[in-house]
This record gives sequence, C-alpha cells and structure tokens, in this order.
Amino acid sequence: MNIFKKNTKLSTIILASLLSLSACSDDDSNSVAPSTSEEHEHHATEEHSGSGETHSGAADEHSGHATESGDHKSASSGLTLGDENIKDGIIFLQDTTINGVLTVNTSTPGATVLKNVKVTGNLLIKRSGRVDFSGSADVVHVGSSNTDVYAFDDVALVNGHHFMGKNNTFTTKRFSDYQEVDWTEKAAHLSTGIHLSYTVSGDEKGAPVILIHGLVDGRVSWSQVAPQLAKKGYRVYVPELRGNGKTDKPIEESAYSIKELAKDIAAFIDKLELNKPHIVGHSFGSFVAQELSISYADKIGSITLIGSAASVDKKNATIDWLLNGTDDKLFDGVYAYDSTQKLPDTFYEKWGNSTNPDKDFQTAHLEHLHQVPYYAWKFLVKNFVAVDNAKRLSSITSDVQIIWGTKDAIFDKKSQEALQDGLSKAKKVVFREVKDADHNTHWGSKAAVETVTDYIDNFIKGDK
Repeated sequence: MNIFKKNTKLSTIILASLLSLSACSDDDSNSVAPSTSEEHEHHATEEHSGSGETHSGAADEHSGHATESGDHKSASSGLTLGDENIKDGIIFLQDTTINGVLTVNTSTPGATVLKNVKVTGNLLIKRSGRVDFSGSADVVHVGSSNTDVYAFDDVALVNGHHFMGKNNTFTTKRFSDYQEVDWTEKAAHLSTGIHLSYTVSGDEKGAPVILIHGLVDGRVSWSQVAPQLAKKGYRVYVPELRGNGKTDKPIEESAYSIKELAKDIAAFIDKLELNKPHIVGHSFGSFVAQELSISYADKIGSITLIGSAASVDKKNATIDWLLNGTDDKLFDGVYAYDSTQKLPDTFYEKWGNSTNPDKDFQTAHLEHLHQVPYYAWKFLVKNFVAVDNAKRLSSITSDVQIIWGTKDAIFDKKSQEALQDGLSKAKKVVFREVKDADHNTHWGSKAAVETVTDYIDNFIKGDK
C-alpha cells in the first residue's frame, strides 16, 4: 500500500486547520513536550537512547505503509491518512518527514502510531482513539472527541500550541517523572531489533542481577527493591519489556510472546556482556525467567520466581474478570475496547490498586498503566494467559527460588505445589512464603520490600 497515494493540497489543509481551531476548548501555551536525555555509561556495550531512531522490526513489517527502519522518507505538500491506511485497527507511520500538514482523518476509531514523524506544519487528528506521537510538529490539533495524545515516545517536540476538542487529553509528562529513584536510565539497541530501555544501579563490579517486571508494571514495580539490592553490592538492571515504559511497542500480537521477550533479555545480556546474571522475575516476568532458564541456560545464573506458577488458569476469578469483566458492570473485559483503544478508568483503579504506602510510587505506577497503549495491554494479556510450562519445567537445571504471598489472588497454594513438583531436575529449589502478601509480593508494603530483598540476597549468596 502506498501511503503517499492521496496527498491533500497544503492550502486546503491549512484553511481547514484555521477554521477548526476556533472550535477547540483547550489552548495551553506551555505545551512543549520534554525531550529525554539519557546518560551515557562508559561501558562500551551500554548505549544512549537515540531520539530520532526506530528499532522495532516487528513494527516495520506490519504494514506496507511503514518505512524501513532508518530509511527516512519525505512527502511534499502535506499528507492525509484515512481508511485505506488502517490495518488491524491501527494507522502506523514511521521515519517520515511531512513538508506541510499531516492529517489523520477517518470515522473509524482505533490507534494511531506516528513514530519519528517530522511535520513542518500542523498535525491534525480527526480520529477517535489513542495517538502515540514522536517527532515534531508546529501545532497539534485534535478535533475529534475521545482521543488521547501521548507525545513523548522517544522525543516529541511541539513548537506551538496543542488544541484539544471536548474530552481529549494531551500528555507530555511521563510516568517516570513522578518518582525520584537512585538509578540511571539507559537504553540499548538489541539484535532482536528492539530499542530497549532499562535502568541500572549499584557497583559496576558487583554480581549482575536482572529484575524482570510483571505484565504492565514496568520499572516502577522494582523502584524500591532495586536500590536496596544495589546497596548490598549488586549491579542491578531493570529492563522494560516490550509495550512497557520507554521500550519499543510493536504493533503485532506475536511480538509479545514469552519467547520473544526472553529473546530480548538474552540479547540484552549479550549486548552488555553480562556474566551469568541472576534473574528475578515477577508474575508475567517470572515466565520470562522460566523461558530464559529453559532456552538460554548457558547465559544465566540462578532464577527467582515471584508470584509464579507452571501455567495460568483462565478459570481463576481474577483472570476471568480480566478477560471477561465478570461481575463488573463497568468493565467488559480487556479485549472489548478496540473501538476506543482505551480501558475504563475504573479498570485502571482496580488493577492499579496498591497497598504500598509511598504516594509517589502509587502515582507513577498508575500513570504507567495509563501510558501503556491499549493494543499492548491486549497482546500482553493474550500471551500471559496462554502460558503453560507444566511439561517444560523439568528442563530447568539451575538453582531456583520461589517467593509466594499467602494472599496471592492469581496463583494459589496448589499452584505452588505444582510448580515445585515440575522443577524436578533443578539443582536446588527453595520455597519462601511471605505471610499476608498478595500477588505483588515485592511492593505491597515497606516490610515486603525488605523481606523480598533479603530473600533474593540470601539466595544468591547460597543460603538455604
């Protein structure tokens, strides 16, 4: 499909823009989106995050109108994207310069992803649904209702104002801006084609530990444990999985499989030349840890599984609610929102409910949930509930620690017994219960943070 097939004359679009600006309800003159500046690390294999590059191979292959990564195209006299540019509910454009005005105009709602798109004129959004925008534009104008613009993926610069119609939002503040954590943010371009964001803390000479977060928890979930482990002498890495945080967000479901995510972490280990890092995974991340121990055993040391199991039971009440919205009049299940590309606020409030006493942690965590695109939520959930390693656990031969909260609403005590039974060939299996802790064992309280940190530390040091 040729994305430049239907160019609209520049004068016509500018006139339409000027006429429609008067109908907008929000004029914020302080709408310049912040650019990110990620600090270099002197280690030759740890990289700075480039502000204008796209590295998601899965996204590049998704549609005929997506350009090759690094192949920056240019459209003169403006460009209009409409129904003919929609594939799987998504309009996707990357690595393109529009000399004029870029208009997204369709009555079909869905996601619009504009990655590294430089617009010399205005960006006009006339489509309901979420917009993820990185690049630059003079003015962002959203004339449709129920549209959320997230203008910070890598770097988004808006030289003028953003004009928003009724019920729309324009977000330039990242989830990470709500917290101050003693770690350094970095990024790496992996051999898998993914631009992966991560944090690092602790002594460069310390034993490497990789903390892998849950489904859509991002780095925030480890923001209290990581500094504590660093103080104990470890070199602690927190990579953000695909779809989360500042890491790439491919637009194909297959890109979010456990195997693909494990491949990213294996590539990350190679990229940074880490020597047998200890892996700690929570929930969804624990299945990535399992996959690493099964498929990349030569690259890693021990694994710690927090809130884990051998498989995911779709009949579990929490999982049933997530998938189908059972007994919830305000939520229809995570797959039900293709038309709006936005989950209900009540869902975020329930899913993000936390007993963690730190208000900044709570705010950052909830904001991160909002900033994960809907399609990434959907694809991550689909791959999460498909996990079944019951017949593969016997392939794990490393040291394994299991940490389980006695009030875990997703994985019960019976599932912990099945998990331990499946690890029949593991070199060592240590099972820890955290009394009264829920599924999010390592961030439920200050005491839980300290308990889990100590368990990880003691296990790595060889205590039983």
